Amino acid sequence: MGTCMICELRRTAADVRGVGWTSQHGPDGAVSWICPTCTRAQLWQIEAGLPLDEIRPRATRHAA
Repeated sequence: MGTCMICELRRTAADVRGVGWTSQHGPDGAVSWICPTCTRAQLWQIEAGLPLDEIRPRATRHAA
């Protein structure tokens, strides 16, 4: 199921069925997941198609 590539929040079975999480697909076919909170915070980068792999995980995690 994975974790958020930014804050490392765990993606649950309920999250898999929902539409709150976004994904980033790498050139090698790898899929990275981004939680709803981080998606909102990084929306401008996602919409512009900028890579998110240089973002470092946050020191504190947000509540689910």
